[in-house]
Amino acid sequence: MNDILFGNNNSKVITKLSKRYFKKNKVRNLAALLAIILTAFLFTSITSLAFNMASSIQLSLQMQKGSKADGTLGYMTEEQYEQLVNSDFVEQAGHRRIIGYANNTSSHSIEINYADSVQQELTFCVPTHGAAPEKANEIATTDLALKALGVEPKVGAEVPLEFELRGKTYHYDMVLSGWWEASNDSVSVATVSEQFIKENPDVVQNTYAVDHEMSGVTFSDVVLKNKANVQQQLNEFVYSIGGNPEDMGADNFILASENQMSQGLTSSESIVFAVVFILMFVVCGYLLIYNIFDISVMQDVRQYGLLRTIGTSTRQIKGIVNRQAVWLTLIGLPIGLIAGFFAGWVLLPVVTEIISLESSMLGTSVSTSPLIFVIAALFTILTVFISTRKPAKKAAKISPLEAIRYTEQNAYKKRSAKRTNGVKLSRMAFSNLGRNRRRSAFIIISLLLCIVLFNSIIIVTQSLDEEKWVNRVTRTDFNVYNSAAFNVMESVQHHEDTLSQQAVDLIAGQPGVEDERYLYRNTKDDRNVLVDYGFEDLSGIELFHEEEGVVNQSYQGYSLYTSSDTERRYFGNVMGASENFWADMRIFEGEKDAETLTQKMATGEYVIIGCPMDKLTEEPRNTPLTDQLQVGESISFYKDGELVKTSTILAKAILVGTETETPTGTTAQAHIAADAPFVYLPDTVFKEIYDAPTLLTYGFNVDEAL
Repeated sequence: MNDILFGNNNSKVITKLSKRYFKKNKVRNLAALLAIILTAFLFTSITSLAFNMASSIQLSLQMQKGSKADGTLGYMTEEQYEQLVNSDFVEQAGHRRIIGYANNTSSHSIEINYADSVQQELTFCVPTHGAAPEKANEIATTDLALKALGVEPKVGAEVPLEFELRGKTYHYDMVLSGWWEASNDSVSVATVSEQFIKENPDVVQNTYAVDHEMSGVTFSDVVLKNKANVQQQLNEFVYSIGGNPEDMGADNFILASENQMSQGLTSSESIVFAVVFILMFVVCGYLLIYNIFDISVMQDVRQYGLLRTIGTSTRQIKGIVNRQAVWLTLIGLPIGLIAGFFAGWVLLPVVTEIISLESSMLGTSVSTSPLIFVIAALFTILTVFISTRKPAKKAAKISPLEAIRYTEQNAYKKRSAKRTNGVKLSRMAFSNLGRNRRRSAFIIISLLLCIVLFNSIIIVTQSLDEEKWVNRVTRTDFNVYNSAAFNVMESVQHHEDTLSQQAVDLIAGQPGVEDERYLYRNTKDDRNVLVDYGFEDLSGIELFHEEEGVVNQSYQGYSLYTSSDTERRYFGNVMGASENFWADMRIFEGEKDAETLTQKMATGEYVIIGCPMDKLTEEPRNTPLTDQLQVGESISFYKDGELVKTSTILAKAILVGTETETPTGTTAQAHIAADAPFVYLPDTVFKEIYDAPTLLTYGFNVDEAL
């Protein structure tokens, strides 16, 4: 040994002494064991809960999106798909060929596809009842799709399938081979077999390059070998096969989209939050275990002094203390890890309910990753190590003389006081805290930290405001649409997609309906109306595509549609709103007083420019186009080439989903006017400009007293 002249090697004796001290301190052992179990339990349960919550939220988001792949490639030919399958960067590539949308149901959108087994697995389309279709007349779909078709969800049931393609209506009487529970109430997928494709080649003839008909177009959900820079990898592949992933108007456009729902949900804020909580757990565990071992060392101080008298080295004294800590850790750690894992598993549904995620959690995922136990074990061992380090050093430094005189009292200036009311137990207890002020301080701090930790967890779990999340999607209790609005490939593009007035009247006549508002929008059938936004600078604008008199132009990556025989006038995203609509708009520039805003909009001389909301920051997503539109400037509307209305921009507003289209869809916008800024008119003015106003949605609130 280094700390005495000749050293000694009495490891067997030290081990025997350690065992005797271990057996002697039964109360200490029990307290320390419980502390270690509690520390391991906390680390494991929180780590397990965090892993399970993250994977469950991610699974639910993936189910809502309809894919758990890393990304999607679309608008490909079969030859391009074969190149994808043979590429070296893809681990899995599904095969999906679009056929069309069922038109024999009005209450639920049904997308008809061919999908192979890989695609079915990646898009949650594997039947949970029955099996995937194999014969030409077999089909599999969701329970909601079957309900919309009036079919009982039973394997072998007859399913009438009807769709329109290139002006021709197709009808098939299919047999249900299997079905599954829908994870998306907006649209369902119905899958047919490969044999159906072989026997009906006309329904999958790819003519997209000619007429932009989706039938026959090949899509593929892919899982990549390397999860880093997914979007870059997809883009590079598209370019390598002669495609263009960036310009939707290009003839060689190929969709390359990263699935954000499959990426990690971590952020810098969540990492900081996790680090703070881990440090708090470490400190709590440290104070608890430290106090227990510190008290134990002070109780055995005379024995350690005697050992030092007979020549025991400081390292050997530390070894006696550390061996006991190791034995306690070996006993307590497995118990804490197992108990913590099961606690996290049991608490998962409870926590999801507390934080109001039960309505949006479509699936839960219990992770059994070894990483959970490794992380929890490492932090527990670290906590025990730093907790016992100082008591071990204190035991090793005790000299024989100090051990004999030790009375566990810190040196401080004594005070004398005379009292006439006698001695009280409470005063004696309080005075006793001063005998070891460090230990008293540690105990008080550990109690305070436990309270802080508990309060922090309560605050965090109660801080998620469901009402705030809803307000990022809609301004009213209910919004009603024509089912076409939820057709993710088509949406509201024509006059025929309007919400019927009969349905609106039936709803409006119900008791408790209040604060009604109507929202109209222009369609492809309103191409005789163009908007002069008054853009001051469109230098560098490029022409990408022209089809049937509609020109697709691009300005700094943003698309604008116009007529081939006009200049600087565009097919706008023009909305007409009723009076109750204005007071709830979130204005970020211009007139912000709700009453004044409503009064001025009622005059018919003003418009409001809308910018979609960034759901993470709640800030407007401005573009180089909306930035050019300033409050006080004018916007003009031309009908059949004649000026019919000029309005002044009154304000600019942040838009939620139901103020542009549906809560999650932007299909109509993409087809009708692309990235042209949203313009909001009073519905009375809108009806004067547009011959056949198309009602996009009817919103209303319900009397809370009902």
